[in-house]
Amino acid sequence: MNRIILSSITFACLTLLFACSPKVPFTQQIREQYKLSPDEMRGIQFYLSDPVVLRRMEQSEREKKTEEGKLVIESGSSLDQLTFKANTPGLVDGVVDASTIKISFEDGAEKYMVFGSARSRNGYYGLQGLPADNGRVKINYAGQSWIAGRGSEQAILLFKMKSVRKLRVNDNVAKGKKL
Repeated sequence: MNRIILSSITFACLTLLFACSPKVPFTQQIREQYKLSPDEMRGIQFYLSDPVVLRRMEQSEREKKTEEGKLVIESGSSLDQLTFKANTPGLVDGVVDASTIKISFEDGAEKYMVFGSARSRNGYYGLQGLPADNGRVKINYAGQSWIAGRGSEQAILLFKMKSVRKLRVNDNVAKGKKL
């Protein structure tokens, strides 16, 4: 009885282990090896490897008024922050060129980030942007300019890949020979 239970548990664990495809980095080599077309790219579910934090600072206009015989000048700023957690799913919004794609993680006009392999020695598709102050990266997102937070530039695209091998067997049964 214990053997049956142990065998059942082992089978269930192995089934779960092999049923879930692991997430692997999306690379230029994979894209070229399998000659992925833009339509095929749109059919792949991508994921972020690391969190991406986008920040945008806006200065408000100065307001002036007089209070109790004094000139009061008010000014301020606001910080907008947008966070994409690790493993956030995304889809191809567009193919820019042979080594760059736009990935959308939410609905809306121009709500995508650009990923490419151009800056990566290992061919990983990483977050692309323009250089900004303090070694940060400037990202255009939703029609506005954002600065990627520290560590965001390390984010790469992951995807699930499953290899299936098929074996076709033609089984013929010999009828035999009689006198």
